[in-house]
Amino acid sequence: MPIIEPSVARLPFLSRIARRTARHGLARRLVAALRAGLVLAGAILVFLVAVAPEPSSRRPAERSPSGARTAAPEQGSGSEAGHRSRSAPGRSAGEAVLSGRTAGAEAGRETADRAPSVSDAETRPAGSDQKPNPAPAVVGSSASNENRETPPERSVAVVVPRPAEPPKPAIRAAIAVILDDLGIDAEATRRAIRLPAPLTLSFLPYGRDTPVLAREARAAGHQVFVHLPMEPRGGEDPGPMALLSGLPREELRRRLLWAIGRVPGAVGANNHMGSRLTADGRAMAEVMGELARLSLTFVDSMTTPASLAGAIARANGVPAIARDLFLDDDPAPASIRARLAEAERIARTFGTAVAIGHPRPTTLAALAEWLPSLAARGVAIAPATTVIELRGCRGSGRGCVLRAGRDPDAGEPARLPLLGALGPVVGARWDQ
Repeated sequence: MPIIEPSVARLPFLSRIARRTARHGLARRLVAALRAGLVLAGAILVFLVAVAPEPSSRRPAERSPSGARTAAPEQGSGSEAGHRSRSAPGRSAGEAVLSGRTAGAEAGRETADRAPSVSDAETRPAGSDQKPNPAPAVVGSSASNENRETPPERSVAVVVPRPAEPPKPAIRAAIAVILDDLGIDAEATRRAIRLPAPLTLSFLPYGRDTPVLAREARAAGHQVFVHLPMEPRGGEDPGPMALLSGLPREELRRRLLWAIGRVPGAVGANNHMGSRLTADGRAMAEVMGELARLSLTFVDSMTTPASLAGAIARANGVPAIARDLFLDDDPAPASIRARLAEAERIARTFGTAVAIGHPRPTTLAALAEWLPSLAARGVAIAPATTVIELRGCRGSGRGCVLRAGRDPDAGEPARLPLLGALGPVVGARWDQ
């Protein structure tokens, strides 16, 4: 029995109030405990909602590793399976979450199976501009999305074999093309210098620009000759300081040296006109003796069938040959082309040919068209000194062929079956 103060025990209504107050305190404690339990249950519910996968209708689009936005899966994916498992009766919240994750992973594997593989990207043709489609995002398997990367483009080096060059034809003939009368017309002379072959360019010594143009010709790779003015038959004028048959020996020599000095770099000479002087034995002996002393060569332009220049040159030890044909006695283009074809025929028949032309417009135009085509037909353009060697006319011994098809020493023309074997001769420097 509780101990109640005497004053309270004597008042029954006060005793009843004390008992009710004690019961109300117990009730308050029960309410507080219930309220704490509700708070705890709410916290647990919030935690479960936070860790559970979101419904597919509320999940925002994700970005693939390549930067393209990919939409969330449609209804029926692993997310929907997880949602149904959370709402199924008789299953705990943890079981529902586990079921949703499992279903999502299975759906992710199915989507990955449908995505293009890396091997597909590798088998695309090299250099194609088509890029592989990015793999779609898989709900419930974010790690696989983060690790997936678009395979890099591969460039394949294609080696194309270079087609074999056709073999170059063997050189079976050589032609010396001599252009006379250069140095008077500077424009025509420079046009001749620009021709694409090692020609023999012969300069008149009295041309105003002859020294400058002769140096330009040699720098361009051509061979340089002196075109010696000599006395002709008839009334034609060979030009100033010409070599005449009636001149004293010293004057003849002085004029010859003046002419040679006007053409720097000259390695030989040929005659300008000279049908009278080349038939004069005494005058030719004086000229050839001086050319031998200067180690120069000579080409007889054959302005007369009575010329003694070749024979006297060989007797004095001067390397010499004679012209086979003129190219432009008739300046018509068709005639010049026919003469070039004749020079080629002579060279194929006898191994070499010597053709003389002049800086006429039609002659230069025909040469510019004809010269580049010779190598494909097995014909080479050679300087006059090279043809002298090929014809065996450098020394004074027997066997020299002054003109193709006319060999007074050997009795028959010299034939060169394969000039390609004479590389050191054909390929020698033109100025030596």
